[in-house]
Amino acid sequence: MERNMTASDNQKRERAQRTREFLDLLISRYPDCFSKNPEKIRPLAIGIQKPLRAELADDEDLKETPGWLVRQALALYTRSPAYLEATLSGRQRVNLDGSDAGEITEEAKRFAGERREEQKQRQAARRKAKAPKKPAKPRRPNPEEQKQRKLEALARKFNSR
Repeated sequence: MERNMTASDNQKRERAQRTREFLDLLISRYPDCFSKNPEKIRPLAIGIQKPLRAELADDEDLKETPGWLVRQALALYTRSPAYLEATLSGRQRVNLDGSDAGEITEEAKRFAGERREEQKQRQAARRKAKAPKKPAKPRRPNPEEQKQRKLEALARKFNSR
């Protein structure tokens, strides 16, 4: 059943696109902190939102950035599989300037592991739902059925003459 596109669907899609674009801006503006390269991703400093907002407020072009956009971009970044894997591997936390911001706690590793496992389960469920259904293998007839089929085929052959 198809669902009609509503204004709220379009609004959600536009907000998601705006969030991705803002995250790209953060990646280009703070390359020592944010990255698209999974090998360079490091867990963010605890409370990084506060210094980030302060820096954005000092920038004439970005001072009007809404709070929801900052929160959404950080959530998008920190929920990515690569970010969770970086947390699980125990990489050092990072500040906006790229400096170390402390160790990963065991609690943070446990939380990242749970989130990552949930992602893997959802991904497996989506793959299973998308996988084409294999047709049931036809049952091989027993020897008596095979004999009967051959006799019927011969009878049809000779009756058609």
